[in-house]
Amino acid sequence: MLEITSKNNTKIKDAASLKLKKYRQEKGLFLMEGLKNLEMALRFGNVKTIFTSVGLPKIGKQDIEVYQVNEEIIRKLASSENPEGVVFICEFLKPKKDKKDYHKIIYLDHVSDPGNLGTIIRTAVAFNYDAVILSEGSVEIYNEKVLAASKGAIFAIDIFNDDIANYDYPIIVSTLNDKSVPLNNAKKPDNFILVLGNESHGVSKEICEKATDFVKIEMSDNIDSLNVAIAAGILMNFYK
Repeated sequence: MLEITSKNNTKIKDAASLKLKKYRQEKGLFLMEGLKNLEMALRFGNVKTIFTSVGLPKIGKQDIEVYQVNEEIIRKLASSENPEGVVFICEFLKPKKDKKDYHKIIYLDHVSDPGNLGTIIRTAVAFNYDAVILSEGSVEIYNEKVLAASKGAIFAIDIFNDDIANYDYPIIVSTLNDKSVPLNNAKKPDNFILVLGNESHGVSKEICEKATDFVKIEMSDNIDSLNVAIAAGILMNFYK
């Protein structure tokens, strides 16, 4: 393990630059923090560099640079107010499955809140979904708030941007329209794409035109809508 003591070290500056989307996209790398997240990342083999002021889990034979640093450097690299003492760099995620092997997909149409996306990713892993796919214009996968809310689940599922037109599956859209069937009366196909839309505008007209089924979550008359991450959890539990 090598030691870095200055926050002006080139390695530290390069790592800190990954806090900005521009440099993440240029380098195909992102920053994450926390021991549990690191353990998850190590299981899937895409960790490039680790900066630590504390102990580490077993790394095994992976080719990873490890640097002992001080708390000042950790605070420069971390995004949380009280970092745990470990920050690491990962390569952008690559799908672990072939698309033809997907059975359950959740598709997010212009979901914009990073906390919602992170929570949906975590929930999709809990209900054994194969992939979380985002339309262009959705929040960036590697946004620091997405990563924090996912709590490491981002490493346990395929997640990427793509056009829904590239998939030949029944498309189930969650929306409130005249065609929507109450969830408890809905059909459960073996393979499907479950679509949720933007927090304010819902699912786009273009995707609704492709839908094979529309469903709605029945609620009290006192509430007219649910947070998209909560709705996703209810729907994924039904279509599990």
